Amino acid sequence: MSETERVGITPKSWTGERHHGVLHLGKRWYVLSADLDDAGTARGVRLDGPYPDHETAEAEVEKHRSQP
Repeated sequence: MSETERVGITPKSWTGERHHGVLHLGKRWYVLSADLDDAGTARGVRLDGPYPDHETAEAEVEKHRSQP
């Protein structure tokens, strides 16, 4: 495999920046955050929560997106 090929499950459309998403584990909702570099490697992965429902977790993601 060459140095430029992507490995893993991160979409190729993601850019090298911080990304946030909602994750459902069991009966709980979490916010997953990670800094992705241009190669798609995740650094500084963080799991926040649990949140009581999907809407609350999604609101937390939106709050992060609105911050510079």
